[in-house]
Amino acid sequence: MELLDEVLEAHGGVERWRRAAEFRVHARSGGFLLATRAPRRMFADLDARIVVDEPWVRFDMAGTEEVVVFDHGRVRMETPDGDVIDERDDPRSLFFGRSGLRRNLRWDPLDLTYFAGYAWWNYATTPLLFTRPEVDVSEGEPWRQAPGGETWRRLDARFDPKKLDTHSEEQTFWVGPDGLLRRHDYTADIIGGWAKGAHVLAEHREFGGLVFPTKRRVTPRGPGGRGLPFPTLVRLDIEGIEVIERRGAGE
Repeated sequence: MELLDEVLEAHGGVERWRRAAEFRVHARSGGFLLATRAPRRMFADLDARIVVDEPWVRFDMAGTEEVVVFDHGRVRMETPDGDVIDERDDPRSLFFGRSGLRRNLRWDPLDLTYFAGYAWWNYATTPLLFTRPEVDVSEGEPWRQAPGGETWRRLDARFDPKKLDTHSEEQTFWVGPDGLLRRHDYTADIIGGWAKGAHVLAEHREFGGLVFPTKRRVTPRGPGGRGLPFPTLVRLDIEGIEVIERRGAGE
């Protein structure tokens, strides 16, 4: 698809993305959602190790000796030496039905690990994520009066929820004239069908030949798809990314 090719090229090119094995990310996070549901200010200051090909993320958090891991939809808390303290095999199901009542008000560490784990893996691997067989993409109608008076092209993505953990089955990505991703619209299903987010991507920077947005802000998405100015539900500020290439890549 022409639009997908343009997006991949603007973010460093598909071949360079495919040479990446892992990302080592240092970031800070906050916002209303994390302030009200995240226990002990988890993820306020974090280092993440993200595997590119497989949905696996390890978080080391400032102020605690524990580490947490998102592993193909499962989550666990470990000691720094790898001893398991607590684990959960099917965390997503617990956000629905009777067990979801408590999670409407507060999350425990493994709840937050699930949310942060799948979100960070999706975010960090985009746009290469669009080339996976579990994701179908198509071009929709452009947004001709996007912020700044620009015209943004529309990339619609449909995820297979049985094969990938993500916010929602249908998501929309808006692309600026330079081919860079500018906004990501979705519904955070584990929070509720009403949790429609407008996720703004800004301050793109190059790390290891790949281009990432380093400033992410999520606010509610209002009528007509308009992003509301407040509250800021999630705030992510990426301070650095180390791209670890596969052995033998580029030889």
